[in-house]
Amino acid sequence: MKTRENRALRRIAISLVVVAAIIAVITLVLPNALLRSDFIRKRVNRDPDRGWLDYDSAVSRWPGALHVTNFRLRNRDPKAEWALRLDDAELTYSLADLLRKRFHVTRLSGRGLAFHTRKRLTPATATPLRLSRMPSIPGFPDPPLIGPSKPKPPPSGKEWSIQIDRIAVDGAREIWIDEYRYSGEARVTGGFFLRPKHRAEIFRGKLSARRGTLRSGPDVIAANVRATIDARIAPWNPREYPGSKMLRFVFGDADASGRLDNAEIVNRLVGEPPGTRFERGSGQMSVRGSVEEGVANGTIEYTSRDLALRVLDVAMRGRFDGRMQLSGVRIETWGGGRLKGGYLKLSDATVFDRDGKPHPWWGRVDFSPGGFRPKSAALFTTNASARARDAQPLLQILSVNLPDWTERLLELDEELVARAAVRVGESLAELHGLAARTGKARIYGEYVARGSSRSGTFLVDAGLLSVGVGLAGREKKVRIFGPRKWFSKRTGWEP
Repeated sequence: MKTRENRALRRIAISLVVVAAIIAVITLVLPNALLRSDFIRKRVNRDPDRGWLDYDSAVSRWPGALHVTNFRLRNRDPKAEWALRLDDAELTYSLADLLRKRFHVTRLSGRGLAFHTRKRLTPATATPLRLSRMPSIPGFPDPPLIGPSKPKPPPSGKEWSIQIDRIAVDGAREIWIDEYRYSGEARVTGGFFLRPKHRAEIFRGKLSARRGTLRSGPDVIAANVRATIDARIAPWNPREYPGSKMLRFVFGDADASGRLDNAEIVNRLVGEPPGTRFERGSGQMSVRGSVEEGVANGTIEYTSRDLALRVLDVAMRGRFDGRMQLSGVRIETWGGGRLKGGYLKLSDATVFDRDGKPHPWWGRVDFSPGGFRPKSAALFTTNASARARDAQPLLQILSVNLPDWTERLLELDEELVARAAVRVGESLAELHGLAARTGKARIYGEYVARGSSRSGTFLVDAGLLSVGVGLAGREKKVRIFGPRKWFSKRTGWEP
C-alpha cells in the first residue's frame, strides 16, 4: 500500500517538476530567447520610415519581470515626429494578459530619460535659424518636411494593446520640444493605454522639474527652472483625432518659474512690437495655468529689479513688474482666446529725452479685458488706462520742436492720466482714441507703428492755446492754426 502511495507521490512530483519546467521555459527561457533575438524588432519595425524600436539589452530574471538597457523608440505622423530614450528600466508585466493580446505593465521604474519632439515644416518655414534650434531625430530625414498623407489601412481587429499602470522615471535629463530644450533634474510619473487605430488614453501623471535650464539654440532663456505639470488626456480615437487634435482631450494644471538672465523670451511672448523691446536686465518669470478639455486659462508674471527697455521708441530703465491673465486659449491650435486683464508697472525709473538726458519717472498701465490672438498680427487687443509721473514719454514720441509754451506745459511735474484702445503684436503697435490729462493740458491722439514706419496725429489742448502734431515716417509737422479742426479731419473723431 505504501509502495503504491510512494509511486503516486513520485509521479505527482515528477509532473509538478515537468509543469514547472514547462512554465519556466514559457515564462523565462522563451522570453529571454526572444529578447536576445531580432524576433521582436523585426515585427515592430516593419515600417521604419514611420516608427522604430530598439534596445541594447533586455533580460527576464523572473517570470513577468524585465530589465531593459538603453531603450529607444521613435515615431512620426504627417505633422510631427518624436523620439524617446531611456537608459535603464525595470518593469513587471501580466503573463495572463498576454493571452488576451495585451502587453500589460503593472509597474515601470527607470532612469535617464530623454524626449525629443518636433513639428514637420513646410519648405518656407524650414529656415536655417529655426532648424538650428530644433532637435535632430536619428533615423528621420533633416529637415523634417511635411510629407503627403498616406491612406491608413482600417483596423484589422488583431491589434495588440499596451497598458502601463504605474510609471516612475527619475533623472529625466532632457526634454526638447521644437525650439525649446530643457535640461536638468526632472521626475516623470503616470501611465497610459494604447490600442493602435482604436483607443488611446494618458492616465493622470506628473512632471516635476527643478534646477533646470531652458534654452533655445545656444541661448539660455531661463535658469533655475522649477515646474510641476499635473495632467491627463481623456480617451480618444487616434484615427478620428490624429496629431494635435488629441489636445482637445487634455485636462491638467501647471506651475512654473525661472530666472531670466535676459528678456529674450519676454520679447518673443509679446511679439516684439516696433520700437518696443526689453533690452537688458535679469528677471524672474512665473506661469500658472490650468487646462480643461483642451482650453487653457493662466497667469504670466514677470519682475525685474533693473530692466532697460524701450516703449514706442522711448528709452526707459527701472524696476519692472508685469502681469497678464489669459483665458479660453485652445492649445490644439493656439488660435487665441481672451485677455482677462493685467498691468505693467515701472517704478524707481528713469526716462531719457532726445538728448540722452535722464529724468526720474514712474508709470503704470492697466489693461481691461480684451482679445488674445497668437497667430494674428494683433497679439493683444484691449483698452488701457495709465497713470504716470509726467508726460515726458509723450514728448519723446512727438519728437518735434513744439512751441515753448507747449513744452513748458508738458514738462511740468504734473501727474499724467491717460486711456486708449491698444493693439500690440508682431511688428505692430497702435494707440487709438488716446485721451490724456496732465495739469492744465489735454492730449488726444492716434499712433500707428508697423515695422519701421511710424505715423500719428496728436492734439495738445490747453484751452485757448492748442497745437497739433502730425507724424508720417520721418516727416513731422506742427499745426498752430485751427488744430482742433485739423485733428478731427485727420482722425475722424472729435477730441
